Amino acid sequence: MSKTTPHLFRRIVLIGLCVTILMTAYTLILAPGVGAAASDATKTEIKNDNDNIVSTEDDLLTQRAIVIDEAKKEAQEVVTEQLAIQEAKAATEAPTEAAAAATTAAATTASETSESVSSTDYSDDSSYASDDEDYSDSNTISASGSGDYLLDIDNPDYDYVGYSVSLNDEDRDMTERILMGEAGGEGYIGMALVAQCIRDTYVNGNYSSIAQLLKQNGYYGSTSMSGSSTAKEVVNYIFDQGGSAVQHNIRIFYATNMCSSSWHEAQDFVVQYNYVRFFNY
Repeated sequence: MSKTTPHLFRRIVLIGLCVTILMTAYTLILAPGVGAAASDATKTEIKNDNDNIVSTEDDLLTQRAIVIDEAKKEAQEVVTEQLAIQEAKAATEAPTEAAAAATTAAATTASETSESVSSTDYSDDSSYASDDEDYSDSNTISASGSGDYLLDIDNPDYDYVGYSVSLNDEDRDMTERILMGEAGGEGYIGMALVAQCIRDTYVNGNYSSIAQLLKQNGYYGSTSMSGSSTAKEVVNYIFDQGGSAVQHNIRIFYATNMCSSSWHEAQDFVVQYNYVRFFNY
């Protein structure tokens, strides 16, 4: 071996050591930086993915809210439209049915020879006793001569005298129910006018009961409501005491806000209270 061989070997070893040192330094110094950069890039990508997911979820929630709002609006429009149709139908049918019932009642009344009571409520929910039914407690009539009247009228009948009628329990309850059905919202005076109409018809006809009077004259008004305290007071004043709302016979009436009746208007007009007009034959 020549003298130069050991020196060459040493150089190769030194070069190897330098390369090793350089690689170690790269691993310790440069590689972490590269790894950190790669890690940051990965985190950024994950964050972007998360942001995209959140954004997508927000979009879906927004779209869902819009769909729900549109559905609510559409449902409300349908409900509003249906209500409008029902109200229009009710407004159209009510006057027509009332007018038809009034015409039928007027024709029936005109064909009979006895006095009658006219109804402003035409629901058929009442039943009356037969003509030959025996009443153990018959009603009695007596002249009262009361000079007290609730309303002044333009054409008083100075020969008119009020009568008291002693009602049995059944007829008292029936009369109170009629006042509720015919004038429940008209107050004391409105009820008194209707009660006088029933009383005047009763005392001028050949009836054994209020129920018989109603049946024979084709009355089909509502009697479903029990008498209020006002109705009871009115029955006491008109029937028990023989009081009168006006100084004139009244036999028929009708409500002008429900129908028109040329037959009623051809009779002897006595008084109007609110929408209700009262007549004598």
